Amino acid sequence: MSQSSLAKTPDNFVREEARRSTRIERSVPLIVFGQNRMGEPFVERTVSTSINLHGCRYPSRHDYGVGAWVTLQVVGLNVEPKPPAVRARVKSVHMSHSSRELQQVGVELENPANVWGIAIPPQDWLALGETNTSMAQFSPAVAPAPVAPPISPEPDEPEVKMEHKMAEVATFPSPSPVVAKPQPPKLADAPKPQRIVITPDGLINALQGRLQQAAEKAVQTAVTKQVDEAVGKAVAAIDDIRQSSVREVQQLFPTPAEGAKLSSKEEIASEVASHWKEQMEKYRGQAEEMAQRLEKQAAELKRELARSQEFLEKTQREMEPQVHARLNEAVAHAISEFEGTAARTADRRYERLLENTQALTQEALLKLDARSAEVQALVQSAVNAALGAFQRQADLQVNAILSETKERAASALSSLDAESRAACEARRQTLEAEVARSAERSTDQFRKSMKAFLYSCLVAAVSAVDEHSKSTLEGLLKDNGKSLHEASSETVHPDDPEIIPGADTDPFTH
Repeated sequence: MSQSSLAKTPDNFVREEARRSTRIERSVPLIVFGQNRMGEPFVERTVSTSINLHGCRYPSRHDYGVGAWVTLQVVGLNVEPKPPAVRARVKSVHMSHSSRELQQVGVELENPANVWGIAIPPQDWLALGETNTSMAQFSPAVAPAPVAPPISPEPDEPEVKMEHKMAEVATFPSPSPVVAKPQPPKLADAPKPQRIVITPDGLINALQGRLQQAAEKAVQTAVTKQVDEAVGKAVAAIDDIRQSSVREVQQLFPTPAEGAKLSSKEEIASEVASHWKEQMEKYRGQAEEMAQRLEKQAAELKRELARSQEFLEKTQREMEPQVHARLNEAVAHAISEFEGTAARTADRRYERLLENTQALTQEALLKLDARSAEVQALVQSAVNAALGAFQRQADLQVNAILSETKERAASALSSLDAESRAACEARRQTLEAEVARSAERSTDQFRKSMKAFLYSCLVAAVSAVDEHSKSTLEGLLKDNGKSLHEASSETVHPDDPEIIPGADTDPFTH
């Protein structure tokens, strides 16, 4: 926990020295009540990251001011009695470098104490606690600090548990075996609040059958109650008359002791007969009167029942529109209140859910980033190691394969060279034989063709000589009249073409 800068006065120096106690990295669930810089009250639920005898540090998403007072309530401890709420002053606020991380708030308790539920605290906690206790005996009385007033729910919002009003900032795993780990709220299973729209007509239609049944049941109950009361009164009157008649009959009959006193049976018989006659007459009159009274009471009861039924029907007819009107008013009022309350509750729940979701998303992203970095480093190292081993193994295998391939290629090339040389030699010999045979055939054909050509040339030359000799002979015969001198003395015309002797085509003349 970072300490705020204070003037180095002796008093401050003593307080700063007294404030130093062993710090423990412990996750303790906390509920923080306070006000932000805008003066707006807030309640949030968070978990401490480190604690000591004089204060703690915890993550928060609210904007604190250094020097502001907050109230801390430690929850989730299985100790009795429950630790009370304590006041603390904000001493430091460490802003996070990333928008996904929450700021770290350091607070100092107003009265240093082990309010964190540490079963075995460090030795300096105990020593500092005794020092604080001894110093408190000589310190002047100080008025108790005002306790933060509980936040009362809004008038238009139904009362809910305080835990639902707390903005859950983060839930970190608690390494402490002593402190009970709080159950984090299951936001993933919480249904998403939806706005319910209910119209008065729909509600009236939905409640019409139940309201009609309730009205009929109420009327039937009232009629039954009045009829039961009237019948009960009549039955009670009849029972009273019957009891009075029985008592009168018992009073008229003498007891056995009185009968024993009679002197004779005749007197008893005459007395009993006269008495019975009188009693019979008397009871006959009483029975007739009773029958008349019962008839009158029955008639009055019937009239009363008829009047009651008419009154009930009239009351029902008169009250039915009023009941419907009041029911409609009550339903409309209930619908309006329900809609307003449902809308406000849904909005608040949605805001809380959104805030909690954002906080949990930020926390999950942070954890995911850390895990991804770790996984990336592990994967990189594993990949590098695997690549090195694979490269070494590949080099060995490639070298072995190359050497084996070279050997196989050398042997294959030597065998191919021998085979190709043998094939080339055989092919050369074959070609030489074929060339020799072809040359002989060509020579024979050339000789034959030359012989034929020369023979044809000879034949043509002989025929040409014969024709020339014939033509010469004929010319000589035509010119026998002239002399040889005249023929030789004839002048040659300059324009006549020069007679060139034909070339000798006979190859044998050369």
